[in-house]
Amino acid sequence: MRIYMDKLTLPGALPGPESPQPVFCAPRRDMAVPQNGTLRPAELTGYGAACGARCLPYRMQDRYTRSDAPVTVETAVLENDHLKAVLLPGLGGRLWSLYSKAEGRELLFRNPALRIANLAIRGAWFSGGIEWNLGHTGHHVFTCAPLYCCRVTAPDGEEFLRMYQYEAIEGQVLQLDFHLPDGAAQLAVQVRIENTRPGESPLYWWTNTAMPLTGGTRVFSGTAEVLYQLTPSPENLQPGFGICRMPFQPNLPGVDVSFPARIPRSVEYFFQNGRTDPAPWEVCAEPDGRGLFERSTQPLFARKMFCWGIGQGGRHWCDYLAQPGQGDYIEIQAGLAPSQLHTARIAGRGVVQFVQLFGAFTAPAAAVAGEWNEALPGVEAAVESLLPAARVNALAALYAEKALLPGGELLCTGDERGGLERLRRQAAGQPDFAPHLAFPAPRAGSELAPWAAVLAGEMLPETERPLPYMTDPAWLPFLEELAARPGAAGQAKFQCAVALAENGRESEALPFFEQLVRQGSPWAAHALGLLLARQEEWQLAADAFVLAHRLEGDRLDPSFAEQALNALVRAGRLQEAWQLWQALPPRHQTETGRLTAAQAAVALGQDAFVEDCFTREYACIREGALGLANVWFEHQARLACRQKSVPFTPAAVDYSLPLPRELDFRMFGA
Repeated sequence: MRIYMDKLTLPGALPGPESPQPVFCAPRRDMAVPQNGTLRPAELTGYGAACGARCLPYRMQDRYTRSDAPVTVETAVLENDHLKAVLLPGLGGRLWSLYSKAEGRELLFRNPALRIANLAIRGAWFSGGIEWNLGHTGHHVFTCAPLYCCRVTAPDGEEFLRMYQYEAIEGQVLQLDFHLPDGAAQLAVQVRIENTRPGESPLYWWTNTAMPLTGGTRVFSGTAEVLYQLTPSPENLQPGFGICRMPFQPNLPGVDVSFPARIPRSVEYFFQNGRTDPAPWEVCAEPDGRGLFERSTQPLFARKMFCWGIGQGGRHWCDYLAQPGQGDYIEIQAGLAPSQLHTARIAGRGVVQFVQLFGAFTAPAAAVAGEWNEALPGVEAAVESLLPAARVNALAALYAEKALLPGGELLCTGDERGGLERLRRQAAGQPDFAPHLAFPAPRAGSELAPWAAVLAGEMLPETERPLPYMTDPAWLPFLEELAARPGAAGQAKFQCAVALAENGRESEALPFFEQLVRQGSPWAAHALGLLLARQEEWQLAADAFVLAHRLEGDRLDPSFAEQALNALVRAGRLQEAWQLWQALPPRHQTETGRLTAAQAAVALGQDAFVEDCFTREYACIREGALGLANVWFEHQARLACRQKSVPFTPAAVDYSLPLPRELDFRMFGA
């Protein structure tokens, strides 16, 4: 068995600089999620809890391109006589490849490109391999960010690989120990989650495994009972769930949803395995009986299938996230709660841990054929034969002990928030966390170094752009003290106001922002616009964003113009939006701004600009967003009305027209 570092080169692009603007949390921490009356008390516990959008203290990763230039990333490789596992420590620890030497085949969907797209909490995300999602609902904040990585040597001589990071939204430590000892036919991942805070907090975890999709791909788990997604629409992307039994669901009559290639639209459903099942599992198999299986210990009980659907929009998404004709995939997933609109709980200073194992699934072709419920016992027997439940739990006990071993020299480093939090606790006389993990203090000259200086009594420096944000409530006493010092300047007051607003103390934040606006701060004017926008006060928000853009003067960052354009369009001030776009210097005419300007331009009859927008390729299309498609439909309607010499009305828009494939990002059909 070997562990070594290597490199991977693919066509594509990595995320660029982070946006300097804060993105405030949703006004309501809990999300009101509908359901059809079939959910029982167990499925209603944690339903929508703590699912309101959150990103701070992290900043958006929204600067990337559709480049196909070669890009090289560092990999960590574990290899024994059965398997070769390739991981990306700089991109969330993604397991990029799991190759079976015995069978001579790749077990995962290995994307032929590193294609960044706008699907994660912070924006940047890519498909392929296995992603580990901890913290807040969604593709996690580290999916395109580095984890710490080191080798660990156990007393019994086993060497394994560890990746870890401090997640600052919920104050949790993610630890992934990858075990592939000599002779092991499955890769084991020991997951340890530690709540560093004294109070109970929400816990979100989903392991997302991308698998190749063919016409015969089939999905199994240990129960026929699933939560299925009620019919979504462009107006309601979160319609909630109901309960049904495999392989059919009420809103897709006649479709065996265990075959993802038969599903007409984007679909997700969640297997509700028993919470006393000794080793829950999921299988993705091909008609020849080969594929991949995953098995775990509790409390990782739920399993999921996600597909983009076989409609034009779904097929386009697969190609958009990869290369033309090479992107067909689905995801099988594993979680701690009934669905991804539920959260579990973790006790104050508590630990949740489990082990997952991934390996080649092999069974007779007949075992995965036929009616789903009739095939299930044979699939389950094949899983038990390949990896008995007793073996899973024995490994979990062994690896849980090894999870507390100290690591060796760091092979890769993550962001420094864990080290900064350790310094803050030392300054406050509070208990340490995860003492077996190395979290280096911020280096001199790093972005977080000024915050370490604050803990030593220094003032925040004045900088052209805001420093990284500190919105953990534990930082508020430091921030309030800084802002109250005689002569406190803009940085300290702005940072304090951002933290107050993020922690539900908006009325205390507003005077700081307003004072800074009077002093000419575009950042404060922009923040005021954000607070108004999250209340959907679009006229007032537009005024604030336009003021911020005027104060900024196209000197600092294109996000000022992007937000001003968006708010003006939402406020119905289309002529102002179009004039703003035309006046922008080329370096600030971003993709995001162009897509927004197109919504104004189509209504103002700027046909040449609109038609040019349809010829471009965009990297920033958000999952579920239909802005570009809607512009195309409206443009066709306006052209038709002109030809007929009749006034345009919204009723003239015909959404049944065949949308060009390159503009079709619909997930739920025409």
